[in-house]
Amino acid sequence: MKLRIFFTLAFCSLLTGQKSQFSIGISSYYGKGVTPIQQFGQSQFYDYKYSEHFIDVTGWRGDWTLWTSLELSSPPRIGTSFAGLRKLRLSRESGPYTIMVGDLYGQIGRGLGLNLWENQAMDWDSSLRGAWVSGRPREKVKIDLIAGKATGGRHLGAGPGIDPRIRDFEEDETVAALSGRMEQLLPGVNLGAYFMFINGNRQWFSVRRGEDLDTVKVASFKPGVIAEMSGGNFDLFFEAAVRSNTIKDVDSLYSVTASKWYPYESEQFGRGLYFSGSYFPGQWGVTVELKDYFFDTSSPEKRVHLPFRLGRSSLVYGPPSGFKEHSSTLLSRTPHIMDADDEVGFQIEFNRQVNEELFLVVNYARSSRHSAFEKEVDEQYGSTWKQNDHIQLFVPTTDYGFYPFQEGYAEVNYRYGQVMFTSGLSHSSEVMLYSAQNAYRAGSSGWESEHSKLSEFFERRNLISIPSELTLGLPRGFNITLDVEHQWEALELGTRVSYTPHGESSSDSVKAVDLEAVPYYYRYVALNVGKASLFNVGFLFDHASKTKTGDLFNFDPKEDNWLEETLRNNEVDITNKWFGVQGSFYVTPSTVLSMFYGSIQGGLKCDSGICVYVPGIDDAFTLSFTANF
Repeated sequence: MKLRIFFTLAFCSLLTGQKSQFSIGISSYYGKGVTPIQQFGQSQFYDYKYSEHFIDVTGWRGDWTLWTSLELSSPPRIGTSFAGLRKLRLSRESGPYTIMVGDLYGQIGRGLGLNLWENQAMDWDSSLRGAWVSGRPREKVKIDLIAGKATGGRHLGAGPGIDPRIRDFEEDETVAALSGRMEQLLPGVNLGAYFMFINGNRQWFSVRRGEDLDTVKVASFKPGVIAEMSGGNFDLFFEAAVRSNTIKDVDSLYSVTASKWYPYESEQFGRGLYFSGSYFPGQWGVTVELKDYFFDTSSPEKRVHLPFRLGRSSLVYGPPSGFKEHSSTLLSRTPHIMDADDEVGFQIEFNRQVNEELFLVVNYARSSRHSAFEKEVDEQYGSTWKQNDHIQLFVPTTDYGFYPFQEGYAEVNYRYGQVMFTSGLSHSSEVMLYSAQNAYRAGSSGWESEHSKLSEFFERRNLISIPSELTLGLPRGFNITLDVEHQWEALELGTRVSYTPHGESSSDSVKAVDLEAVPYYYRYVALNVGKASLFNVGFLFDHASKTKTGDLFNFDPKEDNWLEETLRNNEVDITNKWFGVQGSFYVTPSTVLSMFYGSIQGGLKCDSGICVYVPGIDDAFTLSFTANF
């Protein structure tokens, strides 16, 4: 830390004189309130206060650029407290060569090989601290050499009952990568290849000879190829990678918490494929994405074990999600959570500029896993996992055991004068949980003795969502924006029983699926009045018909804040409703102060396929300040 601070001050002393330029960005976040951790049957509230501040400084002098970020967080919104120089990068671009030293961000390809990015709001950081040398020894040849170390933490699964402000385990990886690219081999055609070497330390509940949360060493080798082709009205991209992963000392993996062995193969092999194509001849366009990520297929027993990622994805791996990532409030809370190591599927999007006022978008996405598992119980009541594989490239299956997901989405954007209207319709279906047990009918007679019984259970979520936004322009630059969103959720619990003759692979007797649906309804409304580059003030309302845990929020009048008390006194039922008032004020066009008072419902926060469950804050007062100079 001291060395980085000294290096920063020494270089800044050189950035003096008329040829030097500086850019400074300041971001500050402060909030206090109470936050719930939801668990089935009860909710626990505890006081929470955060204070998070960043200063980013960028300086240029000639070919040199210095970027540094200082942080003072005690504690931050999510993650661990930190005070000091958080990030530092020095780069020099001279002719055909660029050298960067320090904290590195960027991608090789579309992220199937290497994806270095950060989102402080969800405590995710896959940046490398090291060196990146990029050069063009010839006009059509580009070479990248990267070496460094990534350190970060992961959180448990995204769902109620989890506190994401506490990192569940840490890990680090040392990465070396070489990438080569040949450009314009033919008009519009580029080809590339890369090689990656990764050595990592992953935390484990325990190794047999150590203490809880010991570390296990893993090593990976990942080569890949890239092909691109573009023309006047089309773009094509293809990327493929294979990975060889080795877990060292695999025989010592023993979980004290579960008091059992977790057998892992010492070596694993996998591959990933991604394709995207766009065609845009004029007033319309179509884009197709295909994904087939098959790096690991772990049994359900390993998936629920922390950390099941021991033989799975690394910090620096982040392929394209291959489905639509929504920006509306309710849709962003209920996304499909991608498994970047075991997922196959596609996405198709069509857009049409009908005229100057009307623009249409239609999107459809499907995906599933490659493998399904069922527990086989023999006549002596011993059990083993049976794995069924789906091997069709880019084509997902709809069988429940493969966790199928599909979503259709349509959106209309209309503008007439000072009126802008956007509305969408989404319908999605996804299996969230599946279990199956196939038992031999020991002790039975007749027909039953010749068949095994397969009992299946699944939980499927069906969603219908309608997000809408209306903006009305008023005289003198004022405007009113109304955001109204509705969402209907049906959580289906299903069972199915089938019988298979011994020695056969398919059943000859199937009982119809029994379904029990639990309905939920959600609504979100936000009304804002403002003037561009001056201010924006508004009121928001968030409602859930009931919660998954069965808890009631804003039920006890003794816990009301003044806003909730005012509404209750006016005979407004505020059970399972959240209210807030907010405002943003522009001190200058690049300096903004934002405030919020009220309650915020918890939900998922997702970015690039990574999701964290963020608990809500009740009786909250928050401030944020951003400025750029």
